[in-house]
Amino acid sequence: MNTSAHPFVRHPASALAFDALLAIWNEAYRGYFVPFQFDEAMLRRHIALGSVDLDRSCVWYDGDTPMAVALAGVRGTRAWLGGWGIAPDWRGKRHSLPLVRDFMQVQVAAGALEIQLEALEHNWALRTYAQAGFVDTRRLLVLEGALTCTPVAGHTLSFDAALQALAALPRASACWQRDLQALRAQPDLMPVGVGPDEAPTGVALPRVDGDWLRIIDLACTPQATSALLAALAACAGGRQLRLVNEPEGRLAEALCTAGLVVANAQREMVWRVS
Repeated sequence: MNTSAHPFVRHPASALAFDALLAIWNEAYRGYFVPFQFDEAMLRRHIALGSVDLDRSCVWYDGDTPMAVALAGVRGTRAWLGGWGIAPDWRGKRHSLPLVRDFMQVQVAAGALEIQLEALEHNWALRTYAQAGFVDTRRLLVLEGALTCTPVAGHTLSFDAALQALAALPRASACWQRDLQALRAQPDLMPVGVGPDEAPTGVALPRVDGDWLRIIDLACTPQATSALLAALAACAGGRQLRLVNEPEGRLAEALCTAGLVVANAQREMVWRVS
């Protein structure tokens, strides 16, 4: 892996008090393309769901001032860049590529064989990731809106039954936030299924978040698509739906036909040890 020197001092994120980590996170994302300011609860949830290892996460300092942060999710020999940003005063000064490569070196030294990430399509950092050796793997959609189909209640599933159904049903490979570890870290999900109780033909994992019904994951057979969308409409109870990181394909097309729109899109990228 090519490396580049930079003038900053790197410390593990675990060396910071949590309020200091939250402060540099919000400073690094100030002025971002979409609102990405966290409170303490939001950052703690992000860390838990992303399997973030603060010992392998990085905070860079210019003297005594933290100026950049990169969180590292870790699952076996896979790592994930779970948020990376540079504070405004240091942007536009060619620091991004050296810092990304520095983060990559930390992960490889700790045993990572691959590193994944997602970045918004209009994010300038996509070029930096490509220069660092990351390869674009697929497009992930952010879908929002209200379903126009007639609501028809599905049936409640146990959490374990829902996860078993997800594993058995046709679906795209899971992105980092839909890995089994991420799903199991969310006790507030309310699984719903369609089809036979003992062998669901469709399943979704929604949670209520204020005025939104957030769909964390879903899968179904082609024949059960309409039934699953009707069950989601019933779960919504008039709320707007939001689904993040849905791969392009049959389900995304069906959701858009039923009323959702593409609010944003990300590129999933991966770098592997050669």
